[in-house]
Amino acid sequence: MAKSAVTKSRLAKSMNDTIKKLKVSDDMVVDQSGIRFIYVDYKESVDDAVDKVISSLRRTYGIDRVYNEQTTIAAVVGEGSRKKETVKFRIIKESQGGVIPTVIQESGTTIIFNQVLRHNVKFKKKEDILKHEETSKSLRRVFGSYKDRLTDWTHTYFEQQEAFLTKYSDSKWDEFEYGKKDFVAFFREQIKNVARSLDPMKPVGDYTTWNPSDIWAVYEKTKVQQTIKDNILPKTQSLVELNSILINLFKEEKLVGISLKKVAPNKGARIKLVNIDTQSMVIGKVEKFKMKDIKFEVDNIVTGETITNTIKLGTDVDFKIIISKAGSRSKPSNLSFNTFIKETPAAQGGQAPVKFVIELMKTRASAITFTNENAKYPISPEEFFKTTRSGYSTKDFEKWYKVVEKHISKRVTYQEFVEKICKLYSDKKEYIAQSKLMSLHFFYDSLRNFDKKPEFWTDLLYLGMKVGERYAPHAKIS
Repeated sequence: MAKSAVTKSRLAKSMNDTIKKLKVSDDMVVDQSGIRFIYVDYKESVDDAVDKVISSLRRTYGIDRVYNEQTTIAAVVGEGSRKKETVKFRIIKESQGGVIPTVIQESGTTIIFNQVLRHNVKFKKKEDILKHEETSKSLRRVFGSYKDRLTDWTHTYFEQQEAFLTKYSDSKWDEFEYGKKDFVAFFREQIKNVARSLDPMKPVGDYTTWNPSDIWAVYEKTKVQQTIKDNILPKTQSLVELNSILINLFKEEKLVGISLKKVAPNKGARIKLVNIDTQSMVIGKVEKFKMKDIKFEVDNIVTGETITNTIKLGTDVDFKIIISKAGSRSKPSNLSFNTFIKETPAAQGGQAPVKFVIELMKTRASAITFTNENAKYPISPEEFFKTTRSGYSTKDFEKWYKVVEKHISKRVTYQEFVEKICKLYSDKKEYIAQSKLMSLHFFYDSLRNFDKKPEFWTDLLYLGMKVGERYAPHAKIS
């Protein structure tokens, strides 16, 4: 018997009919939103239905081949020289908690923005997002094994698009993209030709060092990219020039980088333009801070196993700088410098590039010895009591401690501190001990030089929030 011609719409109908006959509609869903493939998402409990759906397709259209990928079963539908379509069956697993990968969060935002700004879909409340069939299918496909967490994110997605529309409702944007063809990927390549300083030559670094934008709104993408390329290539250009180009494109509403933050439950979102002009390169409240408005919580250097220490800014703790160990407590790693904003409790303000932190210290003071390299700090009692690989000795550790201890509320003698560090070593928690010494070193250099200079601490805050002329113009939705 002759096989039917293959089209995506016919395939989708055939599979939906089969799924209904098998009575697994609640556990198996056909998703046609993909550009190249049709997806079928199914729960582990109905995995036997996959073979039955494929058998039905084989009878109706023929099957060229079936093959396994990491998390999917793919069936190439069609025979011989006739047109073929690929169906990918993806198993749905419970996420079992944990942080949802950034790529999933941001891909979800692009789906919502495209529906609202490109397809004129109206979401009057957050519940409407999952009630809209096409949007719901696309989000489920993107969230994959994190589908059970999707409902929690609908509030953030709803508020993000509401905030964006308040500023850009009349603009006509190209399709929002995420992945290899988006503007993040474009700038990752272009930034290689840009320097923070040309004399002496100082490269910008990677994309995130310069730009906090997670997704981009663009009008006439090809023209905009060519404009940027024409002003960067073939020779290296300064970051000031690139930022100036982006500011102009931003003001013309041809290119807008968007920094996304999760929105706290029962809170609204707002859009704020950053680094567009002189006024948006500073934060008025921050500029007024004096040293009396800045508090240091550094007790964790000398007590317990907690590594995190905090700098609080503002009488109502409007901002925080959190200094902690990056990565696992049981593995070697360096310190990280994260910022938090009271007005956006659901999300971080951003992470300060460490090289900028050290650069800030060295340009504001001499004799800075702090280095954010864990390998240069003692990893055992033997190393602690000897001169270390970097030249540090017990005399240095004691010197650091004497400067920092006046900011420690729980008075601990230096000898008691040494005993606590050595106990961490003996308990095989050497990387915690190492991180405490790194934090001690940072605060030693910082407090002895800047304990009467609020500008240093506010500039440190700005580094994390990506505010200032060295950073790209962007719109922050939080």
